[in-house]
Amino acid sequence: MTMIEMEKYDDTTIANKTIVEMLPELGGEALLDAAREDSIEWAQGMLKHYDPGSIHDMPKYGITLQIISEGNARCISVFDHPYCMLMLQMMIATFDHADLTLEVDPYTVLRPYETLEGQDSEQEVTQNTINEAFAIEVV
Repeated sequence: MTMIEMEKYDDTTIANKTIVEMLPELGGEALLDAAREDSIEWAQGMLKHYDPGSIHDMPKYGITLQIISEGNARCISVFDHPYCMLMLQMMIATFDHADLTLEVDPYTVLRPYETLEGQDSEQEVTQNTINEAFAIEVV
């Protein structure tokens, strides 16, 4: 069945925005931070350190990357929270400055950000806390 034929029968509504379209624009200071030499060295060093297929989880930023090659990584998940989205946009800018590729759409899963019981939705919760609350132990 072709995509056009499938669309005739599929009435599922899909979000109109891609992850990249949901990311905030970076201000001048954030752009400068993304272009700093230590940020560029971090991105280059991370891709050289891991084997292709390896996962690099950054719970404090709410982002998980998969390493594709020494010049390419893929964001496989990001929490739906303004701070996490800002950090992903900064990583994209850092990768660009380092002449590396960070793939986002269509690979990134937008994970819901949920506050823990008893906390205000405006109170910041670290992503470590969220990951620990929803983690599955593999034995």
